[in-house]
Amino acid sequence: MDIRQLYYFREIVRQGGISKAAEVLHIAQPPLSQLLKKLEEDFGTTLIHRYRQKWELTETGELLFRYAEQTLKEMQDVRQRIQEIEQGITGVVSIGVASVCTNILIDYVSLFRKQYPQIKINITTGNSDELLKKLNRKEIDIALLLRSDNIGQYRMEIINKQPFVVMIPKSWLASFSSPNVTLEQIAKFPFILLGPMEGHSFHEILLETFHERNLKPNVVMECKDVTMVIELVSRELGLSIIPRMDYSSPFLKNIMFLELEEIKIDVEPAFLRLKDEPISKAAIQFWGIVE
Repeated sequence: MDIRQLYYFREIVRQGGISKAAEVLHIAQPPLSQLLKKLEEDFGTTLIHRYRQKWELTETGELLFRYAEQTLKEMQDVRQRIQEIEQGITGVVSIGVASVCTNILIDYVSLFRKQYPQIKINITTGNSDELLKKLNRKEIDIALLLRSDNIGQYRMEIINKQPFVVMIPKSWLASFSSPNVTLEQIAKFPFILLGPMEGHSFHEILLETFHERNLKPNVVMECKDVTMVIELVSRELGLSIIPRMDYSSPFLKNIMFLELEEIKIDVEPAFLRLKDEPISKAAIQFWGIVE
């Protein structure tokens, strides 16, 4: 028994007979009669009692009719969903985001949801190294992270460059007479150092610059997670130097950002996808928003 047989049987039952069903289906009556006979032979039962002036569905015929209705409806639903996925109307897009870039992603997700409300979005957070591994294993479709030096194998859309700034607890502001902070001033305070990240040199540049000026920063902690660094600074455990971003955190009310002119370091947030690998239509639609 195949889908075509179920479709024809359902129409026979709906139309109340073979002759009318044949008209609706635009086929001759004999093939429909043969189809009904074959179904009855295959199941070993009478599906429809056929009299000269009377036509009646049997109990087994009613069972098969309900099955045909359900199966054909499910097939139609699957067909529609496949078409919607192929058109990029529905489906799933999986995005990985570095903690430093979460606020940037929120803006894009908000815009995407307005245009494609039926597409589900799976969001994974992690550091850049973890996200690149997930991208290579095709566990995510797109990654948003800080651009590094080893991303030649990816398609990339770069967001505006972000300079590094000094982040201090608000209660320490009186210790800084100018909005421009010097490395000599920073060396006098507990320093929470943003940890090294693969493909980025800002960690080394920062320490080398202190060394060149015969300064030694008082590094009390080192952390790769910007969100954690923000929380630590808000608790007055030290100051830090991080990329300027539109961060969203309840701890920001306890923090001030000051300029760092002695050293020019910046980073570039970037959306990445595998260069020569296909992605879902839903992911293509999101990439279109990014572009």
